[in-house]
Amino acid sequence: MSENIEQHAEGAARSLNELVADLQNRGIEYPLEAYRILSYLTRAAGEMRTALELIGTSVQGLQDKGLLMSDFRGEPLDEVLRRFTESSVAAQGLAGGLNDTLSKAYSAAGHLAYNETPEEHQSAAGN
Repeated sequence: MSENIEQHAEGAARSLNELVADLQNRGIEYPLEAYRILSYLTRAAGEMRTALELIGTSVQGLQDKGLLMSDFRGEPLDEVLRRFTESSVAAQGLAGGLNDTLSKAYSAAGHLAYNETPEEHQSAAGN
């Protein structure tokens, strides 16, 4: 059974919620764990920016084909689309900024991760 796009987004949100809960309850034991988590979060922020761009492009395509209309609230479609576009562009900028900041944290954590790995990892690396 294949998932639709909404299910993928819901799964991603659920996974991030589980990560936050685990970090609150268990924390991390070694810097290498932080390094790996930052790697995934950096990638997720980059993918979020791309997904937002693609959503904007899709909505514009629907508008170009005349497939959008205002809902029962009667708000003018142009106003709704303007707000969507502004918010979408702002969200893309925020996701890009998050990606950049996480990349810096990821790089910094890398130095800690490989200098302070658990003893069993150090001995395995020495063999």
